Amino acid sequence: MIAWIVLYIAASYLVGAVPFGYLAGRIRGLDLRREGSCNIGATNAWRVLGWKWGLSVFALDFLKGFVPVFGALNWLPFLTGDAGGWDFNAVVVLVCFAVVLGHTYTCFLGFRGGKGVATTAGVLFALNPVVACVALGAWLVFMGISGIVSLASLVAAVAMIAAGWWFYPLCQGGTVSPQILYIAFFTVVGALVILKHRSNIVRLLNGTEHSFYSKKSK
Repeated sequence: MIAWIVLYIAASYLVGAVPFGYLAGRIRGLDLRREGSCNIGATNAWRVLGWKWGLSVFALDFLKGFVPVFGALNWLPFLTGDAGGWDFNAVVVLVCFAVVLGHTYTCFLGFRGGKGVATTAGVLFALNPVVACVALGAWLVFMGISGIVSLASLVAAVAMIAAGWWFYPLCQGGTVSPQILYIAFFTVVGALVILKHRSNIVRLLNGTEHSFYSKKSK
């Protein structure tokens, strides 16, 4: 059983590590790491390659977060025998971490990957659609107001952390709940997304961050 679980976690990392944005750029004869914002994510793919490529990259990055977590939620109970226990929840959270870390630190590109937004969104919709919708709602509101993807993503990361703390109990029956593992995931991954946007934060503070609809990005 343990060997299968370890293999699944490792496979989840490798799935997350597939750099779809980079591959899309290569198909078009470009290296997204050297074009636009020099990021392999869906936003830069949209700007550099066009909206069809951008949507395709987003969908694939989303799915590589959704599918492994959805599979873990439906497959692991047969191995652990308890969908509410510490063992089950710990493995699910490890799968979530593996997928996101695969995307942000892909072994296929020298451990330099994307910023984790689309893949984290996929993880959230598989894990807890309510938390996912809170984060998505925050993203849509700030995207609509500002037109700045990075700002909307930063707000969504904070909203995800807040929703995780709100909807998941720290204690149940006077003891620490296994749900605390998910709170840890939301907090750490939210902080990671913010960290990966540090250059965007500098530009936001300087007033030089470009709108999604601008023709050029820095």
